[in-house]
Amino acid sequence: MKLLIASIVIAFYTLALVVDRAAGVLFALLLLCSLIFLASRRYPDDKSFGQVMKGYWPLCLAMCAPLVAVFANQLASGHFAGRTYDPLLRLAVFALIFWILSFLPIRYMKHVQWALVIGAFLAVVKIYILTDGGATRYGTDFIPIIIFSEMALLLGVFSVFSIAWNKPGNKLAILFKIAALCTSLYVAYLSQSRGVWLTIPVFIALACLVTKNIRTSYKLSVVVFFIILIGAVAHYGQIVKERVSVAESDMTQYSGGENVDTSLGIRLQLWRGSWVLFTEHPIFGVGVEGFPKALEELSERNVITPVAAGFPHSHNEILFMMSRLGLFGLFALLALYFVPAYYFLRDIRNDDHEVRYTAGMGVALCLGFIVLGLVDVIFLWWEIYPYYALSIAFFLTYIIKRKKILAEQGQLS
Repeated sequence: MKLLIASIVIAFYTLALVVDRAAGVLFALLLLCSLIFLASRRYPDDKSFGQVMKGYWPLCLAMCAPLVAVFANQLASGHFAGRTYDPLLRLAVFALIFWILSFLPIRYMKHVQWALVIGAFLAVVKIYILTDGGATRYGTDFIPIIIFSEMALLLGVFSVFSIAWNKPGNKLAILFKIAALCTSLYVAYLSQSRGVWLTIPVFIALACLVTKNIRTSYKLSVVVFFIILIGAVAHYGQIVKERVSVAESDMTQYSGGENVDTSLGIRLQLWRGSWVLFTEHPIFGVGVEGFPKALEELSERNVITPVAAGFPHSHNEILFMMSRLGLFGLFALLALYFVPAYYFLRDIRNDDHEVRYTAGMGVALCLGFIVLGLVDVIFLWWEIYPYYALSIAFFLTYIIKRKKILAEQGQLS
């Protein structure tokens, strides 16, 4: 069963971004394994489910927060829609996923590093085919290009941080993982997604924070290299130049009132409209099902244009949650971001390099969602819920098991 669980996690990171419905199916299999273990009264390290969850109940509660926010809205409005709960349940069952991963020995968990690498390589193959080598920009296959490219970029970041899981001097492993990072950066480039590009400097800063065992001069050299690389891509890369030029044109047209229905103009309208909806429905919001109709009403009131009213979300995660679910939605999203981040940030400067770099993976996950969420909505796509929940559970479980090993070694010595 331990081998089966590890195999499911490996398959998840390998296939979730490139095979439709793979994320949901594999996540469901993990959930099924968890229920089987609970029913058979099998416990990891002789600890019950309640004992394992005792120290992490705030995290489990945070994962349930969006579900509570939706229920509060529907309870207040009296209109219940069961389909709105389906994706949120993938977060709410986090405790069961966390539980089943606690059965894995750390030597099994280390094998997942290669799934991260392979997943990054498969992602670049997929986007290269769908964009015809960057010549076109597709919208979505089963996951939108901007969301896909951010998740692929995270796989590259996870891959390079997992170098800490290998023995020192394993140059072949280091080479493959750096290659995975480079391919994920190429995915970000081909995606033409400016929001994804914004997360790259954040990950660089995080890497500088995590690498406390590397000389400052080396870190500065890497930072300078990336600055030069980004500058070169911005100057010579046709995709970057075109996207920056379009952004400048959009802002000029919007500020001058010539055309407010450009790409950035629509975003600005939706941000304003979402804020208006929140101020008018501050506690419970307009509801998940009521958001499209609310935008139409804003269009009739000339707050936004009919073109902007046709979009399914606000292009901002926070404003989207505030407009749909009010203060309940805002607090739920902040809990979803910052409670997991707290558990990882407390180990971001740990003396043990495996603990520190794994904590860095968790922080990268949270920061990636926060930064991209400023310009898009991530928690609208079903594949994202298992990706987020499983990643948090996996990284946190690794840290727990690594600390236990260190503690036992300390006792033995």
